Amino acid sequence: MQYDKRQVAEKLRRWERFLDAFRLPEWDDLPQIDLYLDQVIALVNQYLGFFVYDPEAEKLLTPSMVNNYVKLRLLPPPVRKKYGRKHIALLLMICTFKQSVSMAAVSCILPQDDETLIREEYARFTASYLRISRYVVQQAKASAEPIFDETVDTGTEVGDLIVGSSIAASFARLLAGKLIALHLPEETDDSEPEQ
Repeated sequence: MQYDKRQVAEKLRRWERFLDAFRLPEWDDLPQIDLYLDQVIALVNQYLGFFVYDPEAEKLLTPSMVNNYVKLRLLPPPVRKKYGRKHIALLLMICTFKQSVSMAAVSCILPQDDETLIREEYARFTASYLRISRYVVQQAKASAEPIFDETVDTGTEVGDLIVGSSIAASFARLLAGKLIALHLPEETDDSEPEQ
């Protein structure tokens, strides 16, 4: 495939500026009133819509996805068809995690249905999100250096960045999967009292 290096370089600069300014909402910035499903979907897509690079072919979040997450117990059921902060926080985590790991793995990562625990985990999630997005931008800039160098034009610079990014993504997915597989089994209280 052929690419216009200048166009790609400008897109990379715009992406860097976007990620430098982007912040996921903190817990207290999430809506304080409960929302209907269509409002929640619009809100989550507003926050994370940049994950979708072909809006015609894919959707980040749909009503059927949310219903499936409730059925899979990844998300607590709505209360009178409304969703609160904990639902939105969990959906932001789910939509991020599902970009790289299976739904079974997502269920291992998510906190239980306890608002205090969800709030704590969400705070860690947003802090990690910010730190990792900065790291990815830094790594992308380093890897994309040949694209920004106007004195070099072998025609492979963009392809090399695509291949390198794909390989990095596969290693990141592998690492996450291997770490998730190390989780300890849930403790059950089926022990009999001593006599």
